[in-house]
Amino acid sequence: MAPTPYLIIDGYNLLHAAGLARAKYAQGDLHRQRHKLLMMIAAGLSTEERQRSIVVFDAINAPPELEHEFEHDGIAVLFAEPGHEADDEIEQLIAQHSSARQLIVVSSDHRLQRAARIRRAASLDSEAFLTRLSRRGTTTESSDQSSKRRHDSAKT
Repeated sequence: MAPTPYLIIDGYNLLHAAGLARAKYAQGDLHRQRHKLLMMIAAGLSTEERQRSIVVFDAINAPPELEHEFEHDGIAVLFAEPGHEADDEIEQLIAQHSSARQLIVVSSDHRLQRAARIRRAASLDSEAFLTRLSRRGTTTESSDQSSKRRHDSAKT
């Protein structure tokens, strides 16, 4: 069985592809849309995949009280440093990754796809990733539950 890949996800690129982005946001709307996206990602990934995933957002419009890095249901969430773009942060993560051949970069941004190719990492368009998530959502959920049941029954 192939090892579970590491995922680096371009947050706002995926937000746009998912149809969750807006031209203008009322107060709190962008935070809610990011949260919806994170819930969508988490629902479509197994526990192990979530633990090997990072979603990167631009620091622009990040709530001031929000941490630079936090976790959502096992997924690492990172906001680029102020004055930097998520793309810069993602390129740095790709360049520094110790197992680039086990890495999938999720973005429709050609700059990031090129950075992945240079390190021999895979890239996946945001739309294709969303299609995979929607196909897997219910099967991943049920496989996580059956794994939990097997684990729980092994304890007894």
